Amino acid sequence: MLPGMMRLVRTAVAVLACSAGLWAHHAYATFYNIDQRVTLKGRVASVQFTAPHVMLTIETKSSGRWQAEWTNIAALAQGGVVADTVKVGDVLEIDGSPSKNAESKVVSALCEVRRPADGWHWSRTEACPQTIE
Repeated sequence: MLPGMMRLVRTAVAVLACSAGLWAHHAYATFYNIDQRVTLKGRVASVQFTAPHVMLTIETKSSGRWQAEWTNIAALAQGGVVADTVKVGDVLEIDGSPSKNAESKVVSALCEVRRPADGWHWSRTEACPQTIE
């Protein structure tokens, strides 16, 4: 094989290997109903401001405890969200895509997070599906 062709093959293999991991990590449609949007309303029970995604535990009055998988720390920082923006005890309204496993009580691909007490809110820049009741 010619040296230039060998370099091209190695480069293609490296690109495919790296992109496969990224695709697997962000294949939300595998685990979440990304064409649906639900709203959780409740009090923050815990905040895990760690990589790869920030996790919020929300205690709702009507359906118990839920996990909300937010985005990564760098993306949140671009939107002005830092480790102490959301605190345990805050009452939030969270819009996101529900898990395909309804028993898991997890939402991800969050579209919006609101804190009605002071009017603070965060929203992602990409389009979000319509909220379902």
